[in-house]
Amino acid sequence: MAAGGLRPGSVVGPDARAAGRAAGAAGTILAVSDEIDERLLSEVRSESTADVRLILSCGDLPPDYLEALADRFRVPLLYVRGNHDGRGDRTPPGENVDRRLVRVGGLRVAGFEGSMWYNGEGVQFTEQQMWWRVLSLRPAVWWAGGVDVVVTHAAPHGIHDGQDRAHVGFRVFHSILRRLRPRYLVHGHNHLSYVSKGTRSTVIGRTEVVNAFRSVVLPIDRGGP
Repeated sequence: MAAGGLRPGSVVGPDARAAGRAAGAAGTILAVSDEIDERLLSEVRSESTADVRLILSCGDLPPDYLEALADRFRVPLLYVRGNHDGRGDRTPPGENVDRRLVRVGGLRVAGFEGSMWYNGEGVQFTEQQMWWRVLSLRPAVWWAGGVDVVVTHAAPHGIHDGQDRAHVGFRVFHSILRRLRPRYLVHGHNHLSYVSKGTRSTVIGRTEVVNAFRSVVLPIDRGGP
C-alpha cells in the first residue's frame, strides 16, 4: 500500500513534536479516548500540541468535550463511537468514520466503532459481526489505494486488550495489520490502568498500534494534512 504521509515506529507522547521536527514531520495528530484530558483545554497550549493538524476520537467521550477540542484547535475532527456511546446520544462534532474511508489532506483514514459484545447494551459487536464490518470496507480501501490510519474503539486481540469479555480485542483487526498495513491503528477502550505495565504503543510489522487513552500525540511526515 502506498504511504500517505505517516511514518511507522514514530515516537508518541509529549516528545512527539520534537521527534517529528527532527524527522522532517509536518504537524501532528491528536488522538483522544475514554477520559477527558483537562490539559488540552488549559489556557496555555503545550508545545506538544502546537502543531496539531487533525483530531481523532476513539470513543466514549462527551460531545461537549469534543466540541471544545474542535473549537480550540480549529482542525478536522474524525471519530468512532465507543461501547458507552448510546445510540440516542447527541451526535459529536466532526465526521463519523465508522466503516468509511475519508481523506483529510494527504491522509486516508478509516474507522470501526464499538467493543466486543458482552451484555448487548451500547455499541457492541460479536467477532463475526466485526469480521463482516471489516470486510465491507475492503473495496473502499482498494479503490483509495490503501489506508494510512485506522481508528477503532477496541484494540486488536492480544495487543493492549484486557482479559475480561468486555475488554478483549477483536481478532479480525489482525487482518487489518497483515493485509491493509496502515501506518497507525489507533484505539481506545482499554484504560492504561487495565493493561499490564500500561503499554501505550506496539509496532506490528509496518503498523504502530497506539492506545489513545486520555490523549496521545502522533507525528505526521511531510505530505500529511
